[in-house]
Amino acid sequence: MFPYLKQALSNLFRPAATEAFPAGEPPKAAEGYRGRISYDPTLCVNCGMCMRVCAPQCMTRTIKPLEGGAQEITLTFDQSSCTFCRLCADFCARKAITLTDDYMIVGTQPEDFIVSGTFIKKAPPPKLTPEQLAELKAKAEAAKAAKAAAEAAKAAEDGADPACNADNG
Repeated sequence: MFPYLKQALSNLFRPAATEAFPAGEPPKAAEGYRGRISYDPTLCVNCGMCMRVCAPQCMTRTIKPLEGGAQEITLTFDQSSCTFCRLCADFCARKAITLTDDYMIVGTQPEDFIVSGTFIKKAPPPKLTPEQLAELKAKAEAAKAAKAAAEAAKAAEDGADPACNADNG
């Protein structure tokens, strides 16, 4: 115990071995460092691939219908559960998700670890039921049959045209 007390007393009168933080500009992260998530909603197409590959499921998507057939889509990333594996960024075809070199991800509130972005997109057409598909198919076949009948009637009319018979005679 006595040797530790001697060391403690000798360190008491030495200058601090650490620096107060932040003292100036923080050092840059190493190349390829996977830090804070950056999300650009203007590039996102709502494919959902990032959500499929995220192992900790740190992303949520909320879709709010708007008038005129549009949707307000909000994608939220919870960095407190993110493992920063970068799979979401690797699978994002439009490069809407990137990981920055910011390694100082600190905060006092849960909201400090949330990255979110909202964009508006036209809603996809509704899914058709088998009955609706059968009805559309029947209408298409009827239209095709009517077109074929009209072409046959026109061909028959052209064959009975007196101008055509005058050339032959």
